[in-house]
Amino acid sequence: MNRQPISKQVLRSDGKLLLHHVFATIQGEGPYAGVPAVFVRLSGCNLQCPGCDTDYSSRGDLVTPAELVDLIERERTGVSNLVVITGGEPFRQNLVPFVELLLDLGYEVQIETNGTLFVPGLRYNEITIVCSPKTGRLNQELLPHIDAFKYVVSADSIGEDGLPVRSLGQPASPAVARPPADFQGKIYVQPMDAQDAAENRRNLDAAIRSCLRFGYTLSLQIHKIIGME
Repeated sequence: MNRQPISKQVLRSDGKLLLHHVFATIQGEGPYAGVPAVFVRLSGCNLQCPGCDTDYSSRGDLVTPAELVDLIERERTGVSNLVVITGGEPFRQNLVPFVELLLDLGYEVQIETNGTLFVPGLRYNEITIVCSPKTGRLNQELLPHIDAFKYVVSADSIGEDGLPVRSLGQPASPAVARPPADFQGKIYVQPMDAQDAAENRRNLDAAIRSCLRFGYTLSLQIHKIIGME
């Protein structure tokens, strides 16, 4: 059970970010699955999803965008220039100076978000936003900038449209937010990691059925399958 504390949105004017850690990996989920990347895990989240399996609060060091780029350069291997900003919840902090520096240096940027918060001033047309909804409503300012939706499903909480009613045990009224009717991007369905082999098989089967019936794209946590963070 996730009991990490809830952290409110704090947009620092100096551009410093509260960092959990930086690491090189293979992106395991969503549109960049299989692509080598450097992950920037920011500290803190504005939600407390009971089924969350990520540590995002045990560390938190304030770093400047330049310091963060130095850390990325140390971790970066090969020719891949993909940086994935994740958490916790990245939009809890002021990403503008950091993302601008990354883009100016030629990096490709993906941000993973729960879709409840918005940061003004980002160069949204130059980055990829992947939203994994956990609540019943999405931030209306962020919504036009979402490139893909990724839903975490469990066998016991899936709606008639193949998407979750609840996700990771987080309350959602009346259900987890759906993409807009005119959404043209990809919708990914990912089985929840219940830390139990039998439950994981049920969740995977439910995700497969959803994809086969509704045409969603199956997303597996490749990084876990190959034994990477």
